[in-house]
Amino acid sequence: MKSYKKAKIIENKKIAENVYLMKLACDFKALPGQFFMFRSEAFRHDPLLSRPFGVCDEEDGELSFLYQVVGKGTEIMAGLKKDAEVKLLGPLGKGFSKKDVGKIAVVGGGIGIAPLLYLVKKLDVKCDFYAGFAKEPYYMDEFKDHVNKLVTTSDYYDKKFITEEINPDEYDMIYACGPNPMLKALYNKAANTPMEVSMEAHMACGIGACLGCTVEKSNGDFLRVCKDGPVFDAKEVFG
Repeated sequence: MKSYKKAKIIENKKIAENVYLMKLACDFKALPGQFFMFRSEAFRHDPLLSRPFGVCDEEDGELSFLYQVVGKGTEIMAGLKKDAEVKLLGPLGKGFSKKDVGKIAVVGGGIGIAPLLYLVKKLDVKCDFYAGFAKEPYYMDEFKDHVNKLVTTSDYYDKKFITEEINPDEYDMIYACGPNPMLKALYNKAANTPMEVSMEAHMACGIGACLGCTVEKSNGDFLRVCKDGPVFDAKEVFG
């Protein structure tokens, strides 16, 4: 069984409203779409549970997490300084598969863009990248050199959703991560296009033991997001 290992913070900076990028010095290797359970001594016993984060990027002994402050745990994380020591469990879960296909679209919604930079950098071909945000887009400069086309929308300013910008008939494969309603809407629009989705869920253990992160399959059975996913064939959960 995997155990928690130490990592040291290289950088922990705010990049947008309530959004932070943390870079860690460590020797972990992960696949795009996999995640780590994160813990800091600063958590003490509140929050009691570790926090799951997908890999935003990995290179040269560094691991990056892009995260949003939404509660006490991530609020504590945002206050951690350079050289602080943290603990990671992972890599965990099933990541994105690399398909030998033609044209690829990668779609992110809000903080769901977090694991997609690592994915687009690892694909064998340049993709078209679509990203939807509630308000101002962020972190898009990191994607520009790795994609053919970059399309963003803002619910607040553009009054439209990113799913409206995609013509699925143009693509041989779609990868997506974001709020589950966005993923469902994308699948409904592109049900005939092969698609993998990274699901969001509250996690307690990260290893499939507690059953706290289950999602219902299209046939009524249940899947553990942490163990069976977090990446699934879209048909399996929405079809």
